[in-house]
Amino acid sequence: MHTATAAHLRYGAMLAFAGVVVGLACGQAGAASAAAPETLPICRLDPHDSTKLAVEPCRTAPPVQPRRSVVQAIGRMPVQGTAPPVVPAAPMPPGVVVPMPGAPQPIGSCDTGGCRDASGARYNGAGNATLDANGRICHRNGAFMQCF
Repeated sequence: MHTATAAHLRYGAMLAFAGVVVGLACGQAGAASAAAPETLPICRLDPHDSTKLAVEPCRTAPPVQPRRSVVQAIGRMPVQGTAPPVVPAAPMPPGVVVPMPGAPQPIGSCDTGGCRDASGARYNGAGNATLDANGRICHRNGAFMQCF
């Protein structure tokens, strides 16, 4: 707890205790404690230092408008349509080999014309889209290059 906050709490406790003692001495315990918050000014920030209050101790400001209850409206989720049918792919003719993407290769270094991977293979192009020596499209993702 900050020392200023602790000092304010002690000061507020001393004021409350003094109000109760005075009220008991005068025989007005209930009236003194009920009237004490009304005599304090409303809390405002210091115009020169926004981290401090202008006057301490203070009371919170009264509400501008009374709170009112509002009915919570919860809408229903929209009905989802059926999924489109899955069409099986046509079988590949014999002898046609579909190339699979290669494993990502770590990039060693890059220059304005492209990059080289850790094994020294060159990828020509700019940005994330490059071509390898075989003409395959390669994609750079961070420190890795993957060709398709």
